[in-house]
Amino acid sequence: MTSRRAFLTATAAALATPAILASTNGERVSGLAEHFVPGGTRGIQRGQFTFTPTGRNEGYGTIAIPDTLNPFMIPLTQVVFDESDGAKYLLQGDGLVTVMKDDLYELTANMDWPAQSRGSGQDGYDTNLRKLMIKRVPVGVAPPVYTPGHVTRVPSNSKLYDGLAMHDMPGSSVPNAVRAVFQWAPGTIAPGAMAYVDVVLPVGSFTPTIGDLVRVSHASLTDAMLGAANVGLLISARMVASRVARVTIENRYGTGPVNIPDGRMNLLAESAVTSAGNNEDGWSYLGSGPVYLLAGEKLMIVVRSLTAGDFLQIDNTAFLRISNIVP
Repeated sequence: MTSRRAFLTATAAALATPAILASTNGERVSGLAEHFVPGGTRGIQRGQFTFTPTGRNEGYGTIAIPDTLNPFMIPLTQVVFDESDGAKYLLQGDGLVTVMKDDLYELTANMDWPAQSRGSGQDGYDTNLRKLMIKRVPVGVAPPVYTPGHVTRVPSNSKLYDGLAMHDMPGSSVPNAVRAVFQWAPGTIAPGAMAYVDVVLPVGSFTPTIGDLVRVSHASLTDAMLGAANVGLLISARMVASRVARVTIENRYGTGPVNIPDGRMNLLAESAVTSAGNNEDGWSYLGSGPVYLLAGEKLMIVVRSLTAGDFLQIDNTAFLRISNIVP
């Protein structure tokens, strides 16, 4: 029987030298500083598989998600380590992990989602719902067709593939917004009269148009500047054309004319329909719990994002791990 001291010595040696392994059809990659034990431990064997990046962003390898309409299979192409040496699971060049032996397994997966600085093309304040899934392709069912260097669309209503584990990362349901600052001197407004100005808003996280919302303030509408007359004034704004906001100040309740001097006018246009979340870089980790898998079944990673231009950061935290549970 292996002594605890011998086991710990073997584990320390494995940690000191990162494993470099490959299955028959998988690309070879350097393993993590992981408790990898050749042949497994006490009948438990684990495997970890990862992805090949197709682009780069700020030093990260990336995989782009083509659209917001469909889920996509992210191909598993590389072996980080495999304690079964292909006896329990195997990469076969189709972007999936093939189960080689009937057994009770546990699956875990993680993805590294980005949130870049504003203006980078993947702004943190523009993040919507993201979904990570581990799916099973039963024996006799054709898996999604894998093309090297690409992700594969998976029909969102498909019942061909079983969902073994799923995790939703919802974005905040806040509107897209555009902010702008203008100088405006409304001048003298008679009782019951109004002054207005049309301003052209910039394009920001969306293009404000008719039906969207606008909020406005004017720095000269203060009691210190206008006295008691300030009580009877109302300021409002609305969209009257694409990117054009009309600001109106009414002397609705005043009994005399009010002279409003030049001041800073702040506008905040908000989308009435579309929304944007707010996030930082984040991991999306999930586990399946015990799952009985049959030889010939295949496992795939599927993701979906409702944020246009979204992508995955491919590093040592992006993986699918599989382990048998019963020796």
